[in-house]
Amino acid sequence: MSRKITLAPQQHDKLVVQTQAYCAENLGLELAQFDAAFMVDFFIEQIGKQVYNQALEDAKSHLQQHFEMLSDRLYELEKY
Repeated sequence: MSRKITLAPQQHDKLVVQTQAYCAENLGLELAQFDAAFMVDFFIEQIGKQVYNQALEDAKSHLQQHFEMLSDRLYELEKY
């Protein structure tokens, strides 16, 4: 199942402003809002799934570590 990654309008607008600032400061490019929004949409489409999937893997790993610790602690409470 493939879903398109969408951002809240406020998040998208913030990324547009950040993209404009980055391009101006680091590349000497003054991007119009439309052009910066196009870039943001392009990068979300191109790398969004990989970033999202990595975040899920990181969360999964983190939860597995905590579940292992919890399991160990529960084992320590068992009565023999």
